[in-house]
Amino acid sequence: MTNITLKRRLLARWKIIIAILVLLGTGSYCSYMVVSVSLHNYQLMQRGETVPGFITNVWEDVADVERGSVRFVHGATYTYQLPDGREFTGKVDGEGRLKPQFRSLTQPYPVEVTYLPDNPTISCISADLPANMLEIFRHSPLQYLSAAFFLVLGFYLLRVLIREEHIQKKEKELEEQRQFDELTQKIIDESRKSS
Repeated sequence: MTNITLKRRLLARWKIIIAILVLLGTGSYCSYMVVSVSLHNYQLMQRGETVPGFITNVWEDVADVERGSVRFVHGATYTYQLPDGREFTGKVDGEGRLKPQFRSLTQPYPVEVTYLPDNPTISCISADLPANMLEIFRHSPLQYLSAAFFLVLGFYLLRVLIREEHIQKKEKELEEQRQFDELTQKIIDESRKSS
């Protein structure tokens, strides 16, 4: 095996390892982002309890400006108190303009908050909670599409790299077979000459 062939094989193996790591990392991140939000919303829909709370702070910003269009993003901080007296704070982000009643928030705005009794840190403003499972998936189709895209891309890349490794392995086997055939032919030729 030549030094160049060895380097090519090692490089191909490293590419496969890196592709697997990228695939696992991207898949884990996308799964966490998509599944955790959907799972939390589903759990809140099924087992959530509602308590009074207050929106205590809001913000609004321009996310980016492209071709003369403006995209607004906003967020809010809310607090809520459980029946046992523990107090929690939650945050929510969204796209678009703030509702007019929040643009000049001078005092806490009363809202209902839904939380998980076994993990009160998981919560949302009740008005933002999806009404059903279809609403959960409709709420963030871009996240699901991007997760699927990156996973498919990762598997395709992995398939291409494995195929490349397989081709290099076949080339090596063919080279070894060619060398064996040449050596065998040389031995046969020498034995004919000597007889």
